[in-house]
Amino acid sequence: MGCATEQKGGGTGGTKGSGGSSSTGTAGSSGATTTGVGGTGMAGTGGTGPGGAAGAGGGPSMDGGGGSLLDVAKALNGQMMLGPCQQDTEASVCKAKSGACPAPNTADHALSGALTTDKTVTLGGTMGTDYTITLHIQGEVESKAYGGMDQNGTATSPKADGWCVGGTPVTTDAYMVYMIRVTNPGAAKTDYFLNSLQPPGVPNHTTYGIDYMASIQAKGGATIRLVAADSNCTMMKNCGPDVSGTTCRAPIIPAGVEPEAIALNPSFNFNTAFNGQWVVMTVKNVTTP
Repeated sequence: MGCATEQKGGGTGGTKGSGGSSSTGTAGSSGATTTGVGGTGMAGTGGTGPGGAAGAGGGPSMDGGGGSLLDVAKALNGQMMLGPCQQDTEASVCKAKSGACPAPNTADHALSGALTTDKTVTLGGTMGTDYTITLHIQGEVESKAYGGMDQNGTATSPKADGWCVGGTPVTTDAYMVYMIRVTNPGAAKTDYFLNSLQPPGVPNHTTYGIDYMASIQAKGGATIRLVAADSNCTMMKNCGPDVSGTTCRAPIIPAGVEPEAIALNPSFNFNTAFNGQWVVMTVKNVTTP
């Protein structure tokens, strides 16, 4: 099954190196209702409910007890997926893992090779309640095909948008996988991919800046697995759009990284070119139907 969204133009990728809301109650005429918000939600003017009058403007949704709905997704806020180079093998290529590369995971291609990031967090909130979590995704990555299309067909690096809902990593290339896997209690998983910058094109080793908003759907108590994986343990270095001879000509240092993401990752230097690839996410909004 392919990604359930619109084709992305983004930029061209290269051949893989051989070296390796608001208040409870009625919404106002111009806004939607979300659960249990006090006075600072996103409903339009005129919505009222037990939590108080709905605000006319934006702001984080609030739960009925006065806490922020953002707390539901607190475990996701500031999370990073890292793909550090372990050993440079070419001007634009490095090893993602020292030593032998694990055998392919034929049962789950998204988990093949070197798992340079693999961590699981648990969503908060009320068990069984549906939440829409809006994330700001930033970083620099190589492009990967997932057998489908992604959510934006015009944005280009350094603001490229590689969001892809569903699909499966193709086995015809060996680019890095960046994935958020949501497993709701008692339900099947849904995979969201972060670097579907398609189509690939010129045969050079290319990385892209990414900076976009996207949303996941999850129930309270869901487990969320964050994975960066390289099936052949060989990845693109941070060389940007081109390589000249033995020189990375334009390493990417994304501008405008969320201050909160920086504060939550004090050991990572966002102001220098990272030797490898990375993604960071910040939670921007949480709503319920």
